[in-house]
Amino acid sequence: MAKLGDAFSQSDRRKSALRRLVPGAVIYLEVVLPGERKNKFLVIARVDAECCTFVVNSRVHPFIEARPDLSVCQVKVDAARHDFLRRNSWIACHEVLKLRTDAVVSELVSDMGRLRGIVHRDVLDEIAAAVKRAPTLSATEQTLFAEALKRANA
Repeated sequence: MAKLGDAFSQSDRRKSALRRLVPGAVIYLEVVLPGERKNKFLVIARVDAECCTFVVNSRVHPFIEARPDLSVCQVKVDAARHDFLRRNSWIACHEVLKLRTDAVVSELVSDMGRLRGIVHRDVLDEIAAAVKRAPTLSATEQTLFAEALKRANA
């Protein structure tokens, strides 16, 4: 069965994907994680040549829970306000997954359904605060990501 997006040109789909690839947007892509390839929800933190994202997990890993300096960087995202989720989940704001923006756009152009929505404004504020607490991010990264997320929430 044909998809609605098939009615638009490749160029139009690319422009649409780029417009929607903003801080706070949620995408669903197959990514390489330690030891596995997996489809994951990703929250966009910042976009330039690289698409900087935070991974959404269904639970906080026990290793992270046991480390207070990292556990405060996990932001709860509720399924009630985010219809792309089946259950409440956690955004891991202590670690940035960087992907080539052109590769992300190509994935989105081939399947616009991978663009899943935008994180609620309150959650965006919590992500920006968690980023500023992250001991695993440089001061420059903390500032870049927090400012991009705050601008998205303005």
